[in-house]
Amino acid sequence: MSLRATARWRAQLAIALGMALAFALPYLTAQVVTNQRDRQWAESGLSAYEIDAWRDNGFGAVAEAIGWRGARFQAPGARLWREEGWTDGRAAAAWRDANFGAREATRWRDAGFAAGVAREWATAGFLPGDARRWRDAGVSPADAAARRKRGEGPGRQP
Repeated sequence: MSLRATARWRAQLAIALGMALAFALPYLTAQVVTNQRDRQWAESGLSAYEIDAWRDNGFGAVAEAIGWRGARFQAPGARLWREEGWTDGRAAAAWRDANFGAREATRWRDAGFAAGVAREWATAGFLPGDARRWRDAGVSPADAAARRKRGEGPGRQP
């Protein structure tokens, strides 16, 4: 083989090796990161089906998914609560257990109510804003319902 042919062969080999490394290094790095993430999910105790469900519903962190699952949420339900701004599965569970949906619970929470108290007011037929006015006037849910039925408002007589 001539010196020129050898140099061309070496140059072609260097180019091929460079191309292989340009693909292999990012690919292998991504594989290592993915394997680490998958190992964390696998060690969480979730089944493969559950892992897929939590990931498909936007939960990238294992700890977050485990927290919501510990509060007895399935992935799609937890996603709905998160979309309404809830970050703590246990707090959301208290509202869910009081028979509130995510959006309704958010309105009551933003009006300054705890789940159990909000349930009393909602059962008495009040919306968050009205309930807050009656509560701030020092009236109980049952009394407020009776007074409203008589045409009275918070802080005023008929």
